[in-house]
Amino acid sequence: MNQMNKTNLSNQTTERNQPEFLVGDVVVLTSQGSKDYLLEIIDYKYTNDLFRVKVISSGACGPIHKSQIRHATVAELNAKRRLTSAEQALAEVS
Repeated sequence: MNQMNKTNLSNQTTERNQPEFLVGDVVVLTSQGSKDYLLEIIDYKYTNDLFRVKVISSGACGPIHKSQIRHATVAELNAKRRLTSAEQALAEVS
């Protein structure tokens, strides 16, 4: 086999190989009716899909699945809480 045709996937860097969330990231819960706390990723727990997070305002810690969080926006970081859709829209045009 020609050396040029060999592909070593472990040496290739793609966006899909990058973790969605990293330790130190600030996130918010996405579930309707959930608290509007800012959370910090402090560790992976058991799998790459389950994280240990800390509520920034209180220091309380617990596990959360990646499907239940998203990165906090700059406006949310400034407000120190998750914003509603309307508040987020206003923040984007300000």
